[in-house]
Amino acid sequence: MRFRLSSAVPHRPARAVSLRRAARLPLQTRVWLLLALLITQGLTLLVALLGQQELSERALRAQTQGSLEQLVRVTADNVRGYLRAAAQIVQVNRANVQSGLLSADDPSGLLMNFHALLDSVPQLNGMLVGHADGRFTFLRRDGAEDRARYARVIEVSPARQVTTTFFDERRRPTAQSAAPSDYDPRTRPWYRAAAQQPGTTIWTAPYVFASSQQPGLTVAAGTTGVGGLVVVGADVQLRQLSSLLRGLQISARGRAFVTDASGHAIASSRAWPVQVEGRVPLLREVADPALRALLDQRSRLTPPAGTHWFQVGAQAYGVVLRPIEVQPGVTWTVGVYAPTADFAGPPQRQPLGFVLLVSLTGSLLAWLLVLRATRPIEALQRQATTDPLTGLPNRASFLAQLEDSQRAAAPLGVAIFDLDGFKAVNDTFGHHAGDEVLHAVGARMLAALRAGDTLGRLGGDEFALLVQAPSREEMRLRVEGVLHAITSHPVTVDGAAHDLNATAGLAFCEPGEPTTPGQLLGRADSALIRGKRRGKGRVWIDGEVTMPTLFR
Repeated sequence: MRFRLSSAVPHRPARAVSLRRAARLPLQTRVWLLLALLITQGLTLLVALLGQQELSERALRAQTQGSLEQLVRVTADNVRGYLRAAAQIVQVNRANVQSGLLSADDPSGLLMNFHALLDSVPQLNGMLVGHADGRFTFLRRDGAEDRARYARVIEVSPARQVTTTFFDERRRPTAQSAAPSDYDPRTRPWYRAAAQQPGTTIWTAPYVFASSQQPGLTVAAGTTGVGGLVVVGADVQLRQLSSLLRGLQISARGRAFVTDASGHAIASSRAWPVQVEGRVPLLREVADPALRALLDQRSRLTPPAGTHWFQVGAQAYGVVLRPIEVQPGVTWTVGVYAPTADFAGPPQRQPLGFVLLVSLTGSLLAWLLVLRATRPIEALQRQATTDPLTGLPNRASFLAQLEDSQRAAAPLGVAIFDLDGFKAVNDTFGHHAGDEVLHAVGARMLAALRAGDTLGRLGGDEFALLVQAPSREEMRLRVEGVLHAITSHPVTVDGAAHDLNATAGLAFCEPGEPTTPGQLLGRADSALIRGKRRGKGRVWIDGEVTMPTLFR
């Protein structure tokens, strides 16, 4: 190796380097490079250690935000589904009364229907029907475990008569009385509100039921019956909503809660520190210090929707608020808050944390490579089982699910839905508009499903629904609820509103019945085709056309 040294003085000859010096230069260079590397690594580690606390705080805040946002999404979905079920039942009963499938003038028939609904929907505390002339039919849960029932029927012709009946756990009458009562449904808030907006689902403000002394609210809708206005309603108990919130994985000092625009403490994931009897309390009356920091003097939440950070003493808290629309113009708020320290992991030594960060980065890169390698397989599987337009299971996937469900020892039903007049949308507005309508219909049907139901698209404007329920009556009610979700309001595409109508065919299959999935689907399709010849816009049962008195 040769080294050349330039002279600092002009015309001075270059100074030679000895062999010994030349031999030491590589070692010195390596030492200097190693020293520079060690100094660089030391400075980098020092900067990393100095900034690790700030990074840890940012990471903790990000983790807290992610956890709270996930919790509030789950909470909002639970609350929305909890309320949607009651509203759908009221709308289905209102439609049945309006069409004559359910007689509002037959208390016995109404009570049978109410018993079936209370058996299948745990959030319902009671079902009721009120008439413009003061008649009233009401069934509610009774007893500590909600297994017994209590019914009241008020007749006004030829004279006012009040009949109260108690039922045991097997729905058998155990006692009956004719004690007088001055109760008049027409004076109740739910009746007055529904009478002012016939056909619209209304919700009362939360209150305490006089019969059970439990907090709840009433959802109702009015329609026109033989004797004038008829209001169909359901009492929804809020303690079941609190039970749903208690199932969330929130820290011991955190809380999920639900409130309305008036600041009522509707539900909470754990008990409030203060108890108020006889009415639904306001948040400011029962709030802990963390929640009180979010409220103004009128019990309203001061932060807007989204994620926010606040201090309670020396403790940092995070809160996420999300509004949910109960009905047009009526909005509730779901909130989740917790101390950020509750989301911190166990304390670790600084160098170990740095090593773990590097390991985590390597694991993340490896995971990204695995995801990239398996993405084509995932895409192929999705293409083979999913309808590309709606994202629902396709025909093959739906039939496979149906075959699996038939092996279970439980009754099931299969319904096929057909959009009436859908061809006119394609012919008039083009296939783009038709695709948007089908996508919107699929989303509506999916939102109306109950747990355990399966929805698929067979092709074109045909959808299939697999329903599993203890009774055929409940299956029919579920299918009618999905049908109502399709036609409840128009679908708007590119500024054009499309009024939708649909017809469904429903076939049942009992456990052990020797019926293939294709045959069961064919029976539902046959019920749909034969039913549409008789009339559109309703659910036709397999065999109903040939036996018209079977399902009256």
